[in-house]
Amino acid sequence: MTRAFKPEEMWRWLVAVAAVTVVIFGTLYLRLLLLLFYPFLKDLAEPTAGFLMSSLIVLAGSLLAPQHRLVTAIVLFVLATFLGPFLLYFHLMGTGVGGLVAVGLVTWWFSPRHTARSAFWIGGAACAALAVFVGLVHARYVDRPAHPEPLPYQLTFALGPAASRVTAFYRYNLGGVFISSEGLCRIDAKPDVIAALVHGLGLQSTNAVPQRFWHMPPYYWPRSMSAGAQAFQSPAFSAEGLGPMGTSYFLLHDRAQERAFVWCKSAF
Repeated sequence: MTRAFKPEEMWRWLVAVAAVTVVIFGTLYLRLLLLLFYPFLKDLAEPTAGFLMSSLIVLAGSLLAPQHRLVTAIVLFVLATFLGPFLLYFHLMGTGVGGLVAVGLVTWWFSPRHTARSAFWIGGAACAALAVFVGLVHARYVDRPAHPEPLPYQLTFALGPAASRVTAFYRYNLGGVFISSEGLCRIDAKPDVIAALVHGLGLQSTNAVPQRFWHMPPYYWPRSMSAGAQAFQSPAFSAEGLGPMGTSYFLLHDRAQERAFVWCKSAF
């Protein structure tokens, strides 16, 4: 015999749908705020926003649903995993881990076998998933593993014919405010290529290295001045804030490793 559908249940389903909608738009706004209007590291903001979106979608919909909460949680997890990375371009790993943690909590909370043993296993699985997420965020924060990228137009133009002799280029995004940005680059090349870059960017020699320079996130970033290293900077470069309008650079040339470490700021 089919169970009668109560009007109260319909209202609770509508409230659940509304809550999921609010979560989606709320996390979209949070992501926009962190990435465009606040100097938050993109490599931290992306997985964090994905984790929050997926976990809150699952929890909001399943906890407010009048029945079939576990089924609702699984359906919302699949929806968030598809909607986040493939339509809204949220981070795939962060979205997946957040949804799994939320499904695990719903499974444990509404299970008819709500025992201490089940709590232990579900809690352990949730903690393991959180540990994976924290490890992922930390790996992205230190840029491990680092992947070479093509030279951007500005550096290609500054190098001219010597651009083809760059053996590897790595970029790290420090975030920014609206269209202004701040980032780091590592350029692997022979000393004469780095000298051409210094000339092409109009940099001047300097003996003062900002203290903040030694504490940048990437694992491959220098932590102290190596023997024979040279520092250069744009005349308008400022270690504090984004500095004046335009693009400015601070470059440390490690001749022994044949690498240049560049701190770039673009203010508009």
